[in-house]
Parts: sequence; C-alpha cells; structure tokens
Amino acid sequence: MSDDQIKIHSLETSNDEPYVPRENKHGKITHISVIEEKHKKIKKVIKKPKTKTISDILFIVLKFLHNIPKFFASFLNAGGKSIYYGIIGTMVSFIFALLLFPENPGIFAVFFATLFIAPFIINETNLNSLLVGRTRRVEKNGVTLVNFRIKDNEKFSLEDFYEENKKLLSIHFFFFIGVMLVVTSLIAFIPAEYSASLFNNQGWSETLLPSREIGFEGVNKWPVFKDILINNASVTIVCFIVSLVFPLGAALLIVWNAMYWAVSFSQYSLFYSAAYGTGLIYILLPLFLSVGLHTLIEAIAYFFSTMSGSLLATGLRKEKIDSDRFFYIFKYCITLLIFAVIFLLIGSFAEVFVFDFLKNIFFGLF
Repeated sequence: MSDDQIKIHSLETSNDEPYVPRENKHGKITHISVIEEKHKKIKKVIKKPKTKTISDILFIVLKFLHNIPKFFASFLNAGGKSIYYGIIGTMVSFIFALLLFPENPGIFAVFFATLFIAPFIINETNLNSLLVGRTRRVEKNGVTLVNFRIKDNEKFSLEDFYEENKKLLSIHFFFFIGVMLVVTSLIAFIPAEYSASLFNNQGWSETLLPSREIGFEGVNKWPVFKDILINNASVTIVCFIVSLVFPLGAALLIVWNAMYWAVSFSQYSLFYSAAYGTGLIYILLPLFLSVGLHTLIEAIAYFFSTMSGSLLATGLRKEKIDSDRFFYIFKYCITLLIFAVIFLLIGSFAEVFVFDFLKNIFFGLF
C-alpha cells in the first residue's frame, strides 16, 4: 500500500445480505476517507545561483557587442523611411508657409509639418493600442512570425516591450532627425537675416553672444544637474499632457522640439563662426557631435512620454474604463512613463557630466 491509506467505512448492498468482497458485484461505496501521514516532510530543493566565471562574462559582453549592429539594423528597418518623409514634409511645409503666410512663416511651417507627420503617428498609435499585450514577434530562420496571445497579464518582457514599440519609437526618432536636418541646413545656407525672420518664434535670439568657453568645466555640477533635470522633467510632463489631450499633440511636439533644438545649436554655431572667424563647419560639426548624445537620449524620453499620452488617449476612446483591457493599457502607459523617466535621468546626467568630455574630444579633432 502507498503512503496514503484508503479506508472503506460502510457499504450498502442491493440484497441486504452480508457483504462478501469477492462475490458481491453490486456493492456501492458510500464513504471514503483518506488518511495522510502526519509527519511527512517535503524538502524544497533550492538551486544556488551559478557563479559566473570570466569566460561567462566575456561571452555575454561579446554577444552584446555582436547584437549591436543587428539592433540598429532592426531599428532602422522599422522606421528608417520616416527620415525621408520628415525631410520632404518639412521642406514642403516651409515652402507652403513662405508662399501663403510670408509675414509669419515659422509658426505656419510648424503647423504644416505637424499635419504632414500626424497621420503616421496616429495610425501607428491606433495599431499599438490594438496589439500591445496580444502579440509576440518570433524570428525563426530569418522569417518573422507573429504569435497571438489570449492573456493580457503575462509577465513583463523587455524584449516584447521593445518589439511592440520599436516601430512607433523609430517613427518619432527619424521624423525628429529629418526636421532637425532641414532646419540646420536652412540656417547654414541662407543669410542670417532670413533665418532670423523664419525662426524668430522657434528659439532664434538676436542678442545671443557666443562664448569660447562652453560646458560646465570648473563649476559645481550637481546644482546644474538638478536644474536641468527639473527643466527636462517639466518638458516630459508637458509632452504627456499635450499628447493625452490633443490628437495631434505627439506630432506637434516632435516638430517643435526638433526645430527649437536645431535653431539653438545652429544659431550658436553661426554666431560663433562670425565672432571668432572660424569656419562654420568647424564649429557646427563638433558641436552637434558633442551635444548629440544627451540630446537624443532626452528626445527619446520625450518620445516615450508622448507615446504614453497618445496610447492612453486612444485607450480612453476605444475601451471601456472598467474593462480588463483598459486596465492593461493603463499599466502599459505607466511602463512607458517609467522608461521616459529612466531616459530622462540618463540624458540629464550625460548633459552635465559627459558633455565636457565629448566636447574636448570632438573640438580637439577640428
């Protein structure tokens, strides 16, 4: 008999005769009790984490480095065409703004560029609100397959999260780069007085006095980091609120931030070149390389924030507030905001503590 013992307490028979186990085939069991051993002990096997050797760590590092080109190729493939759309859309927007509204072309260029970019952002956001948490991309033998899932509450996976948001994030990113390229090129090639008229509402300042000493060398960087972090956090909050309230909010913020940063960096380079007799390319290129790291990281933080607001707005419009699906979308938006905060912290830190290092390298090369 096994560890568990089974007792038959009583039996009923159809003919009221004494019970004989071998002869009576019509017996009916009326009660069964299971008696378990009281002192049975179950030992839990605890697996000790395996200590990583130097070879294991080296293998992980090499695998990470090997996957970097694949990551960028995948990111470029997801939305790389958006950079061309961004360039064409911005150029067409400036042409229409100059022809139709010559007195204030800058603001209307932002308006037209926003209208051009908005359908790409809105369509992908609507698709994301439908598919997040319900699909998983699997790549096998060079072929990408999509698995559909029923449950919305599976354990969080960073890989799935990246795959779900890769295309939308890349669209934001490459549109942003496209707008910046057009604005920088315009300021570099047209006369300064035309740039002043074109971008007087996008950060252009006639009183700008460029200094040879740029950066944060020789100052206490922690108070500067605090101020920059507070400023960037306020922009992140504005991005979330605007994209939540206005359907075109995400596209508007992409265009506005890209133009503002491009005008700020390009005007500084232009005025620096005129003031100190330096060729424009010798200040413009190293400056963009120096500020590029923290600028793009902070931009990604803003993208995550706008994606969160847009997705939540779509969820409010399409799902019932008391439904499980809306609750999942709400949690998903919180996750996007957490990533926005992470990139915000990294970008602010890079702006204060890494910029000087990059500036010394790139300005030293030129």
